[in-house]
Order: sequence, then structure tokens, then C-alpha cells
Amino acid sequence: MVQSARADESTRSTHRLVLRNTLMLVAAQVLGMPLSIVLNAVMARYLGPEDFGYIYLATTFAGFGFLVVAWGQSGTLPAMVAKAPGDAGVLIGTGLVWRLCTSVLVYGVIAAGCFALGYGATFQVALLLVSVGCFIATMLGLILDTIRGFERTDITAYGNLGWQVLTAVFSIPVLIVGGRLKAVLVAQDVAVFVALVLVIPSLRLIKGKKFAFDRALLKRLVVDGAPFLSLGLTMALQPNVDGVFLSKLAPVESVGWYAAARKLIGVLVYPAAAMTTALYPTLARLHVENLDAFRATVRSALRATTLIVVPVALGCALYPDIGIRIFSRASYGPAESDLRVLALFLFACYFSMVLGNALAASGRPRGWAVAQFGCVVISAVADPLLVPWFQTHYGNGGLGICVSSVASEVLMVGAAIWMSPSGLFDKTLARQLLITSVAGGAMALAARLLSGLSSFIGAPLSVAAYVACLWALGGLGKEQIQVLRSMFKK
Repeated sequence: MVQSARADESTRSTHRLVLRNTLMLVAAQVLGMPLSIVLNAVMARYLGPEDFGYIYLATTFAGFGFLVVAWGQSGTLPAMVAKAPGDAGVLIGTGLVWRLCTSVLVYGVIAAGCFALGYGATFQVALLLVSVGCFIATMLGLILDTIRGFERTDITAYGNLGWQVLTAVFSIPVLIVGGRLKAVLVAQDVAVFVALVLVIPSLRLIKGKKFAFDRALLKRLVVDGAPFLSLGLTMALQPNVDGVFLSKLAPVESVGWYAAARKLIGVLVYPAAAMTTALYPTLARLHVENLDAFRATVRSALRATTLIVVPVALGCALYPDIGIRIFSRASYGPAESDLRVLALFLFACYFSMVLGNALAASGRPRGWAVAQFGCVVISAVADPLLVPWFQTHYGNGGLGICVSSVASEVLMVGAAIWMSPSGLFDKTLARQLLITSVAGGAMALAARLLSGLSSFIGAPLSVAAYVACLWALGGLGKEQIQVLRSMFKK
């Protein structure tokens, strides 16, 4: 009896910790979300679809290459620190040496590859400046990932928010006074450098830990990080394949339209990203200490996901013009069609992120990486067929990338369900899915009835219909309401 009470209290304590950590990251993302939207909107308006498309491609290609620099350590570092806090200082020192040595090599390979593919001088300059920012960002990530291992997400929240604020503060004035592609990328590099300088003092939280390089730990980081690296590379390989095919088979304006849609999707993915970031170190610990608590925590995350994703995805499909107006409908109007298709991608993505996070924490990243490689195969086969077809028939080759992305994400959800540990799915989750589906139908019906009104009026009313239906069907119980109240208070 006493043991059972202690187990229940331990589970409640874990849920409170996860909730606190998630709320910290969600708060940072919510505060940073308007900044991200405004920055991308200003960049899109002042630079135009062509230069905006160049930045998207450079960021995509550099992001892929610098995964090798990070070497999956965003997955291994928090778990290693959570299990052995005394190694934190040596892990930072070892990770720093690794990242310094690999950055130059990685950039050289990317630049040479882009030269071989025929990308011009303007793009190469963009790639260089973006790569400098990626190098600084990977140093920032090293510190934040290590601190996160202590189940402290406040520093991560402050660091990420500060980075976004500084990027907006440095970049927007440059654009307003007439700065073009090079100037705005330099401003962004300066912003991430200042963010790194501001985060460095947080290393004092690692009290009594010696910062040093250790070959044995480097070997551990390389071996343990390899599955996460393979997963990251396969996940990033797909957008790189998409980017190459789109840039070679459609005009650069189509790249810019697709980039605008993906930027908005990236903002809408923030809640799921915050949840998975906060969950991972806790799930890694629970998988070793308490499997029942591990399953209960994942189920709780999935139920929360169903509440959030339905109105987010439906809003994306029903009211894409709200987001595109920010970028300028005159220049980026075709991106509305991209958003409507990507709404299906967004719905599946929320679930694949949570389930993929659980698989990684339970020691199954290799299988997840194999499933992700299937998405690359889909893009490699479908993109060359879909991009020219949609470009010819609709004047927007990016729609082909959107369709292949939806097919890929559906594959990921199916693979995640198949590979998930037993006991994750129960009747409560099925009931939650059914209720939110009915509430989503009410939201779509409301949007249909209110179609004569402005989207800025119809969208909030449609979401209100969703919430009202959810309440009436019992999908918003006392527990969920308390969580929402605590979130708003914080």
C-alpha cells in the first residue's frame, strides 16, 4: 500500500516536472513566435521570392551538413548528463573540440557539392554566411543541450527566445534601411554570436565540474550519437532532396512560395517541438527507472497532442490567407495552396514527433531512422514526377513537394505506431481522438457557415466552436482545464 502510494506520488511528481519544463519551452516559443513571423514576413517582403528562396535553400543545405558537426549530441548529451551529472564539464569540453574540428570540413564539402550542382555565386555567398551562423549556433546548442540534461529547460527557453529577439533586432533595421541578402545574413550571424555570449555564464550552474577533453567520452559520444545522427541525416535529407528537385525543376519563385509556406508550418509545429524537447530527458530516465511511468507520460503527451493539433491543422487548411497576408498575397499568393496541402502534413507531424521522441528515449532510434529513410525514397521517386506536373498544370511546382511530404509523414506515423513499445495506446487515447475529431468537424462546419466573413473574424469563431464542442463532449475535463489555467498564469 505504502509502495503504491509512493509510486503514485512519483508519477505525479514526474508529470509536474514535465509540465513545468514543457510550459517553460512553450512560453518561450509563444513569445518568440510573433518575432519569427514578423522577421520572416519582413524578409519576404523586402527581399522578394527569389532571394527569400536562396536563403531557404542555403539554410536547408547548411542545416543538413552541420548535423554532422552536432553528431546527434542533442539526443545523447541530455541523456548522458541526466544519468551522470559529474561528466557534464568533460562532455562540454569534448563536444567543443569535436565541433571546432568538423565545421570547416563540413562547409567545404557542402560548398563543393553545390558548385558541382551548378549553383551560382549569389547562392554560394548565402551558403557561406548561413554556415557561419550554423557554426555559432552549434556552439550555443552544445551549452543548452548540456544544461537540459539537468532537467533545466529555463536556460534553453531563455537562450532560444533571446536568439530570436536578437535576430529580429539586428535584421529588421538592416532590411528597412535597404540591406539585401548579404547584409541581413551578416546581421543574423551577429545575433546568434551575441546570444552565445549571453548564454556562456549559465555554465556556472555546472558547479565543480572540470571542463576538459576526454578521448573515451568522445568515443562514447560518437558511438551513442551515431543512431541519432543517422536519424537526423535521414530526416534532413528529405528537405534537401526536395530543395534540389524544386530548384532545378521549377522557377526560383516557386522555391520562395514553398519557403513561405514551410516557414509558417515551422511556427505551427512549435508546440509539439516544445513538448518533445521537454519530454526527452525525462523519458530517457523513466525508461530506465520506471516503465509504467514512461508509458503513462507518453500517453499523456499523446492526449495533449490530439487537443492541440486538430484546430492548428484545420486552421492552416481553412484559413491559409491569414498567414500569407503577412508575407504579402501579391508576391506569395500561390503559397496558400501549399499551406492547404501541408495541413495534412502538420496533423501527422505532431503525432510522429511525440512517438519518435518516445522511440528515441526507449533506445530505438535506428529503426526510426530506417523508417525516415523511406521518406527520402518517396521524395526521390515522387518529386521528379510531381514537381513538373504541378508546375505545368498549376504554375506552382512546390505543390508537388507538399504532396510527397504528406505521403512521407503518413508513412512515419504508421511506422511509429508499429515500432512503439506495448502499452502506449489505450481506450482513453481512442476516446480523445474521437472527441477531437467530432469537435474538428464542428470547427469545419462553422468555418463553412462563416465563409462570408473576413478570415480574421471567422477563424476565432471557428476555434470557439471547436472548444465549445470539445467541452460539450467531455473532451475538456477538470484536469485539462487546470493545465490550461496554470499555463496562462505562468
